Amino acid sequence: MPFGSGDRAQLKQILDQLTRLATEIAAIKQQVADQQHTLDQIRHDTAAAINSGLADIRSVARDAMARTTDLVGGPLTQVSNEIVALRSAVTQIDGQLRATTSQPTAAPETAPAADPEPSSQPGPGPDPDPVSGAVGESETEADPTRPDPAVLRAAAGIAHAVVEAHRDTWAFLIQTAGNEQHFHIPGKVDDHEGFVSVRFSGPSLVAAITSLNHIARSAANPVTQAIADHIQQKITTAVQEIITRPSSDGEGKPVRIVIDDRAAFAEAPHTTTAD
Repeated sequence: MPFGSGDRAQLKQILDQLTRLATEIAAIKQQVADQQHTLDQIRHDTAAAINSGLADIRSVARDAMARTTDLVGGPLTQVSNEIVALRSAVTQIDGQLRATTSQPTAAPETAPAADPEPSSQPGPGPDPDPVSGAVGESETEADPTRPDPAVLRAAAGIAHAVVEAHRDTWAFLIQTAGNEQHFHIPGKVDDHEGFVSVRFSGPSLVAAITSLNHIARSAANPVTQAIADHIQQKITTAVQEIITRPSSDGEGKPVRIVIDDRAAFAEAPHTTTAD
């Protein structure tokens, strides 16, 4: 007999051992798979926690930077406005002192001649206004170097205007019109990353227009002339809108003057491409 009872028993033991090994190997594979799944879950949870933590840190950092900007930017803007106001006051005082020292102090040696008797014929000068007694507007309007009186009157009637411009443009406007009698420097300037929003009254707009017009005509630097003329045109255009299209709804919306020129977006249907 090739296999005896002893051989069959040995083969049975070998098969039993192989079966146990297969079962153990399957259990080990399952454990490895479970551990791999656990590791993947830990890796996913760790990455999510890190990303969430980084997002929270970025949010906290942005809030801290925004608060720092609000705490520092406001006082700096206020200090800058006060410095500009002081500089304008010093310039005005210096101009008054120069005007005082340049006036002659000696009395005239000869007595002034007696005024001739009034003639019955009217003089060649312009007729005064029947109400205010001022000279008519035809002479002023004929002078191209002076602002339009109608624009000045309309600007004087504005109760609330908001000028939006770059911080440098606002500083130029303060330096130009700060020494005018009727120009009032605003106590609060909203600064958003270098773009300021300033509230103006009618008298301040009139003072700004006249000051900018004077600088645009008399400044020796062509760059200064260009800046002054451009700002004056922006303010004048907004005031002329009030003249041509006055509001009657009584809502009291502020006049918005934006000094931020940019090119218009090209429309797609009108664009052509070269081959």
